[in-house]
Amino acid sequence: MKTEVTQLAEFVAKASFDDLSAEALEQLKIRVLDTLGVAIGAIDAEPIVAIRGLVEDLGGAPAATLIGGGKTAPDRAAFYNSALSRYLDFMDSYLAKGETNHPSDNFGAVLAAAESVGASGKELLTAFGVAYQVHARLSDVAPVRAKGFDHTTQGAYAAAASAAN
Repeated sequence: MKTEVTQLAEFVAKASFDDLSAEALEQLKIRVLDTLGVAIGAIDAEPIVAIRGLVEDLGGAPAATLIGGGKTAPDRAAFYNSALSRYLDFMDSYLAKGETNHPSDNFGAVLAAAESVGASGKELLTAFGVAYQVHARLSDVAPVRAKGFDHTTQGAYAAAASAAN
């Protein structure tokens, strides 16, 4: 019998663009545009400006783009871009029993990871689909809110899974 971790790893490794239904692909594209729009709307917010300053102070090999211009290391781009997309609090919601999460929170990590390895648009959408699947499924089968944790627990797995894909 395969463990849950083995099943998760196999899903992530085997996921491909061809696995995405037409409806899923359309929804992923909408989420990309929505997330980018919300991120652009937050560029001038005071906390975001402070994060941008921190990212610039830290430096880093310019392997991933910062929304709004510039490049930095993938981990820093993921941090900044995720802060942008989260700041206005207009992201999607997935409602699981006893849990609510925001799978689009993973876009900053997906975008940075994809760009840093020269992924295609299809590969970016596949990885974003993986993030959605993992984030939502873990929220369904392993809710953590009642135990005092936030949905970002599942999001950490989702971001790692999408980057691995």
